[in-house]
Amino acid sequence: MRIAGAAARLHERAAHIIRDCRTTMRQIRRALRAVLGFGRGMLSYPAAWFGLFRPRDELAALVAELLIVGFYGSNTRSLSARLLARQIRRGEVGGVFFVTQNIGTMDEVRDLLRLFRAGPARPLIAIDQEGGVVQRLGRTRGFTPLPSAQKVADTMSPEKARALYSVAGKELAALGFNINLGPVLDFHHPDNPAIGGAQRSYGIDPERIAAYGEAFAGGFASAGVLCAAKHFPGHGCSVVDSHYGIADVSAGWTEAELKPFADLLASPHPPAMVMTGHLRLESLAPDGLPATVSAPIVTGLLRHKLGYRGVVVTDDIDMDAIGNLMSRREATIRALAAGNDLIMIKNLFGYDPILPQRVVRWVRKAIDRDVLTEAQVAAAAMRVRAVREQAWQGKS
Repeated sequence: MRIAGAAARLHERAAHIIRDCRTTMRQIRRALRAVLGFGRGMLSYPAAWFGLFRPRDELAALVAELLIVGFYGSNTRSLSARLLARQIRRGEVGGVFFVTQNIGTMDEVRDLLRLFRAGPARPLIAIDQEGGVVQRLGRTRGFTPLPSAQKVADTMSPEKARALYSVAGKELAALGFNINLGPVLDFHHPDNPAIGGAQRSYGIDPERIAAYGEAFAGGFASAGVLCAAKHFPGHGCSVVDSHYGIADVSAGWTEAELKPFADLLASPHPPAMVMTGHLRLESLAPDGLPATVSAPIVTGLLRHKLGYRGVVVTDDIDMDAIGNLMSRREATIRALAAGNDLIMIKNLFGYDPILPQRVVRWVRKAIDRDVLTEAQVAAAAMRVRAVREQAWQGKS
């Protein structure tokens, strides 16, 4: 028996090592793609910097509202960050989001935030500050360490959790962030590497998940930081991380996974946004397309069945789950046609300085082909503007 047990442990350890090696190789390949893509993108940088040939009509202004874009680098010496700040000031982009590689020293983070906030544009400035392994600003940078969602639910009441999240919200707001990309409302499944394995879920009881989700959204909102509940319609039962491929939830997903979203949206402290995930759910989208670009899921399920009227933001469409299926252009148009309002584009792999101009052209052509209508674009822009006004209320 001892031999069999040792063999099982050895097999499990070997499986972990193989999985870790594959993850490392994927990260190396992604880093190489980022460097090569940035080099190619620099060819069009001068045209982007000077705004050559950029459209300035009403449609272009509407499309700008629909873009929340990432950047390359972790300080204000970054050419990518400087250009994005310039595009925000010119009204070409409505928001920016920070990922791990954008976080340098605290002085560098502050300088970047001042750069993006300069001028009258009042952008959405977002970050992932869930807690646990998904916490861009932690103890080493002087921030209150947030436990993982799983630990919060196991050790705190919703009231204590709300107080903790309120403190974290004040810290983010003091820096200049106004959007936190959370809470996670997905169910816990231990075999899920992206959610369960990372302890990002509050559990398997829908009411409990909603209660802690409300504590998260309410705590951050009390400090002036709005939230985006994720990953609709529920990422929990997948066994794939959507950074690297479509997370198929078709086999295990049930309608119970909608209840945390429904309950939170009907609560006294609903989040300002809902984020759609790159999740395949064949019972609702038999064409196999992920929720991010699926009208039956975004419009049919979230808008019509759950009655949601607020902003729907995509997960990053540059993630491999989408990038392996379609071009950035197709993903952007499909996401808008599906009912999303805010399109998140990291713009790191295949860096494109003139991305805002391209998106305007893509949308214009989609309207000409009757894939989108200008009324759809305008309605989405109005919803985003309302959130922006809320995010900047009382702030200079």
